[in-house]
Amino acid sequence: MDVRISDLSLSYGDFQAVKNLSLDIGEGESLVLLGQSGCGKTSTMRCIAGLEEPSTGSISIGGSPVFDSLAGTNVPPNKRNVGMVFQSYAIWPHMTVLENVSFPLQMKRMNKTAIRRKALETLELVGLDHLAEKGASLLSGGQMQRVALARSLAMGPSVMLLDEPLSNLDARLREDLRAELRRIQLELGLTSVYVTHDQGEALALADQIAIMQHGRISQLSSPTEIYRSPASASIALFLGMSNVFKLGHSNAGRAELADYAIEVALEQAISSQQHNMSVCIRPEDISISRESSRNVANSWPGTVTVKLFQGSHTRWSIELDGGPTIEVETRTAVSSELHPNDRVFVEVQPSRVLVLPDEVAVPSDAEFVGPGTETEGLDTQSIGALSTKPKRRRIGKREVK
Repeated sequence: MDVRISDLSLSYGDFQAVKNLSLDIGEGESLVLLGQSGCGKTSTMRCIAGLEEPSTGSISIGGSPVFDSLAGTNVPPNKRNVGMVFQSYAIWPHMTVLENVSFPLQMKRMNKTAIRRKALETLELVGLDHLAEKGASLLSGGQMQRVALARSLAMGPSVMLLDEPLSNLDARLREDLRAELRRIQLELGLTSVYVTHDQGEALALADQIAIMQHGRISQLSSPTEIYRSPASASIALFLGMSNVFKLGHSNAGRAELADYAIEVALEQAISSQQHNMSVCIRPEDISISRESSRNVANSWPGTVTVKLFQGSHTRWSIELDGGPTIEVETRTAVSSELHPNDRVFVEVQPSRVLVLPDEVAVPSDAEFVGPGTETEGLDTQSIGALSTKPKRRRIGKREVK
């Protein structure tokens, strides 16, 4: 089902964690909320789940409103049919794998035969059907995360919410489960919202990426577009474009770095009236060699200061003569030929140089940081089911459970 968010705001006391956020997530689409800690991405997800009550705005799932500040609508979490997988596994150690996955189905009062069949089907989907009768406390971290995912999938959610579910796993396992998550999302046609600060995860899992800064969406686009054309220097830096330098004077396809005696040839046209701009170059767009090729407009001499061999590629730090230290990433045999203190030439094509505004323009009152709240819990069906007594509260003129 699709999810529509309109003019959503959320405050924690004097802090405004989300401000006037609007977002449409299409049916079957995987949207990733990407940003640094405190940017409002988890708070936004918690509002969709019903775990936070926004200050203003509206949220609908599949065309049905689940929150509307003006109409006084606020559907409780266990009535939204939203599955949620948290950073912590939050599985019951005293239960078997099968019992963990069966729990939300029991809360739906399905018969035992249907519960077992559905739970086993879901465990097969995540590759854990052979461990159905094993105690959950005996599982590895990756297996526990799969159980948490299966428990949320078993309830047949309209929307799946995932809050940095892979951050506690080692690098290789994280990559494997990342591929599994994407496979399952595509196979089931699930509408999903994934929260992360890992740009690699975002690029791998998303149909659309929403970059969040200061409680707002600074850029919303496809992974390819986000990577190739970041909207600001701060976004480029967050996405791993580590060579970001303040722009000084520019004229006729050339620009000077503000703090160094280095001139850069550009293909991008920029106005001399533009201010607060930066020159941005990806490490992988730069080549290094012992001699200048002489046919590249941007060629600067420098000295290798750091060399980091990382298997499939090598990372370099090179101090340019009279200029900054620039980061380079290579995937060629050059890694075996060069070493720290070697003299080299650093080269980059003008078409690979971006000049970007330092920040995406936002109102001046956007300087806030919401508290870093984390939920230690379960999917929203289970959260609602754990309430021993329904509480009544007044919404507008209606009293609801």
